[in-house]
This record gives sequence, C-alpha cells and structure tokens, in this order.
Amino acid sequence: MNQHEREYFISRIRSGNVIIRKKGLKLIITPPTLDQAIDSCAVYDDAYRHAEVEGVMTESEMEQWMIQKGFWSHEDEEKIEGLKKEVERCKIEIYNARNNEELAARIRLYIRAGEQQMIGQLSKKRIYSSNTCEGRATVEKFCHLIRTCTMLDDKIYDFEELSVEYVMSCFQDELCSDTELRELARNEPWKSLWVMREAANAPLFPNHVGDLELTNNQKGLIIWSQTYDNIQESLDCPSKDVIEDDDMLDGWFIVQGQKRDKEKSEQEFENSTRNEKIKNSPEVFIFANTERDKDRIDNMNDVGGRVVKAQREALMKRGSGSTAQNEFQDEKIKFNQMSNQQFKGKFGG
Repeated sequence: MNQHEREYFISRIRSGNVIIRKKGLKLIITPPTLDQAIDSCAVYDDAYRHAEVEGVMTESEMEQWMIQKGFWSHEDEEKIEGLKKEVERCKIEIYNARNNEELAARIRLYIRAGEQQMIGQLSKKRIYSSNTCEGRATVEKFCHLIRTCTMLDDKIYDFEELSVEYVMSCFQDELCSDTELRELARNEPWKSLWVMREAANAPLFPNHVGDLELTNNQKGLIIWSQTYDNIQESLDCPSKDVIEDDDMLDGWFIVQGQKRDKEKSEQEFENSTRNEKIKNSPEVFIFANTERDKDRIDNMNDVGGRVVKAQREALMKRGSGSTAQNEFQDEKIKFNQMSNQQFKGKFGG
C-alpha cells in the first residue's frame, strides 16, 4: 500500500462515514448512535423469534440436517481443525525461518494454500447459513441499520433508486481486511496520530466525540495499534522485519502463547504435586480427561521429551502385545551410558 493510499484509508476510517456515489447520488452512511445500535439488536431478536415460529432451523439444527443429508460430516469438521493446526505450524516454521529468505518464501506458499483450503471448507459448511434463524436475523439487523443510517442531503434516504441490499453490499465492500488494518496501524500517517493522541489532546475519530458508535474499522485499528504497542514492550520483542511480516508475527504470537501455556501447566503441576519424588522424576505420567487436557499435557514436554514419546509410540505400534521398558531406544541409550560410567569409575578410564 502506497503512502497516498494509506492517507486515503486513514481519512476515510477516521471520518466513520461510508460514501456511495451512484446514479448521480451521493449517499452517506453514518455510524449508528447507541440508541440505533440498541434498536438493531431488538430487530435481531424479533426476526429470530419470527423465524423460529415459522419453523426455520437454527445453525446447530442446520448442521445436523446437513450431516444427515450427507452435505457435511464429522470428517469435514476434523479437516477444518487439521487445516487450522497446519497453518499454525507453518506460521511457526516461517517465524523460525526468518533469517532464511528462500525457505520462508516456500513456507508462505503453504500458508496461503492452507488458508484457501480452509476458506473452501468453511464456505461449504456455511452454504445454508442465510436460511437459519441466526442468518435471517443478522440480515434484518443490518438492513435496519442501513435504513436508519443512510443519508441523502442530510435526510434519511428513501431507497427508491438504490435498494437496501445494494447499499448494504457497498457498505460491506468498504470494510478493511485484517491485513489492511495491520498495515495501516504500523505505518504513517496513523502511527504519528496514535503516538500523539494524548499529547495533542485531539480525538482520533471525530464521530466518537458525539454520540456515534465506533465503526468496525475504527475498532480494528485501535486493537492492532495497542497490540503493536504491547509487542514493543515485550521482553521477547521480535525484530522489525518480523513485526512487519504478518505471517512471521503470527508465528511469534503462537510461540509466545505456547511458552505461556507450558509455564502455566508446569506451575499448576508443581502446585498440585506435593510429592518431591514425583516432582523430581525424569518421567511423570498424567492422565488426560479431555482432548484439551491432552494437548496441555503434551505441551509440557520439551523437544527431547516429544521425540522420546514419538519413538516409544512408534515402537508400540510396530510390536504386538505389551512392550517392556528396556526395549525403548531411549532406555537402551540410558543403560549404555550408565554402563560406560560404571566402567570408567571402576577402571579409572
């Protein structure tokens, strides 16, 4: 994005208004007031109840119907989760490859491919979402906001020449993507405005001085600006190159999150285990009640522990029946090391 493009986006976002020029008209969609936002929530509730009375399915009921008809399956759901984990894994890899430009470029291709597959799967899942109670209610809510917030010559527009649906579509096209908001938040001209917001005592968004609500673009810009501030204050703050690369920074977020989860799990284990023998044991078996518990316990292992765990699982799958402790490769290595130490101690080698 060029400087003049960023200036245009920031000016547009700060104003809070969305301008639509069509058929010689200049429509201005203003941010809703708090009262208008409350009214739109009431419209949602009424539309939802009416849809229920008409026998329209909820989102959960629609998902069950799709499974029964073969349009969706538990395998499809697992595929989405698998793609999410794969994209996360690739983002960790691209962060780790931050000093290898060629490798990072290859990993980025895998990230984009995984994201596209995920979009395709989610589109398949949500193909009938507009025909649910939630879908109908959401459309009614936003149509109501468009009707009450669209102005022509300082008067509420009557939608004679342009339909509500068309204006709503134009409004949605004006929403910035997460990638655009991140770039805007860390660059000029917004960066200076954000830094000087308190010293200059000037509002970032003039519309919010009155009774108008913040827009989604404004909220997103604030969230990412605060996020970048928090990154700079972190003890493990990444380099500028990482901060300016969304994929690498996402990888950094994931790595930091895993560190925190590991430290928290270890602390919880320390607090819950008073037996010093268990605490100091090289191996501790913890039973997991849920998949989430399983992931949390797995994350307590370091890299070496994960390798040992994978080797043992592979050996048990290859074998039949039970596997003895001394058959594990890590136990054989440990035994050989102990034997060597005893030999050296005995013969002074």
